[in-house]
Amino acid sequence: MSRIVELPNDSTAWLDLVAETPEATVFHLPAWARAVAGTYGYPSAVLAHVDPSGRVTAGVPVVCVRRFGGRALVSLPFTDRCAPLARSTENLASLTAGLADWSRRQGIPVEVRGAVAPVAGWTQAVVGVDHVLDLRAGAESLRGRFSATHRRWLRQAERSGLHVRCARSADAMEAFYSLHVLTRRRQGVPVQPRRFFDAIWRRLVIPGHGVVLLAETPAGRAVAGAVVLASNGTAIVKFQASDATSWELRPNHLCSWEAIRWACDTGRRRLEFGRTETRHTGLQQWKAGWGGESVPLIYAATGEGSPDLGGHAVLDAALGHVIKRSPALVCRALGALLYRYAA
Repeated sequence: MSRIVELPNDSTAWLDLVAETPEATVFHLPAWARAVAGTYGYPSAVLAHVDPSGRVTAGVPVVCVRRFGGRALVSLPFTDRCAPLARSTENLASLTAGLADWSRRQGIPVEVRGAVAPVAGWTQAVVGVDHVLDLRAGAESLRGRFSATHRRWLRQAERSGLHVRCARSADAMEAFYSLHVLTRRRQGVPVQPRRFFDAIWRRLVIPGHGVVLLAETPAGRAVAGAVVLASNGTAIVKFQASDATSWELRPNHLCSWEAIRWACDTGRRRLEFGRTETRHTGLQQWKAGWGGESVPLIYAATGEGSPDLGGHAVLDAALGHVIKRSPALVCRALGALLYRYAA
């Protein structure tokens, strides 16, 4: 009889499944779960379905978070997509049913940032889209498929005198974080603590699972940047940020183009531009201009007290009003206070 078991993130049986599953991404690696869990002091593990011989046939990494409504297991906090991995559709169904039973017995809701098998006890909802670009044609071929507007603005960026630096250094991540704070304040969104980016740099970027891209002026001032994470053939633009005073130079276009080139040069098969909520149509159009496919993002939850997968638009709007009119220090302070409960 098969069963659900709890495994450490670095379990050999789990890592074997990650290595053997084409759908696995950098978010399935132990390093990502540890970066998230270590920042906020939360425990992490893998919930896995095993066959009678003890082989992992399906599983999903989870972090036990504490929200205002109580504890929950999330796969994974601050992650656009982390669907369960399985060797077959039957194994996925067994994992999905097992997780619902596990949640009921433990009294802890489980939320998965991805689709699960259609079995009883789960709620699933489309929360946004991800734009996925197939890289197999090569960067120069892909450039011809960009929208006319993107091609024009990319040419403008290339003539502006800006250049993009690809780096894995601490100073590069520090420069990006400064841009990140500016961007989040402009958007009216709390900013993740600096220690989160330090953990990403230490656990993922330095070991080679990512890169920091910075669009810089001839004097070396960073005006836009991106953090791209990668593993198992998939690159993901996890964070983007920019200084609005330099938008006329189109630095964001230069960074996105460099992300595509970097992913192609390092042998990736696909590039994901990350989650865009359904209501953000302008951002969806911007990402679609790079020629990728718009893929619905489905989240799932089971257990008593499962979260509203539709989001908290009213609360976000009220909080945004305060942040936009406050110093950057307030943006960072609210992030340090609230993010651990908003996972």
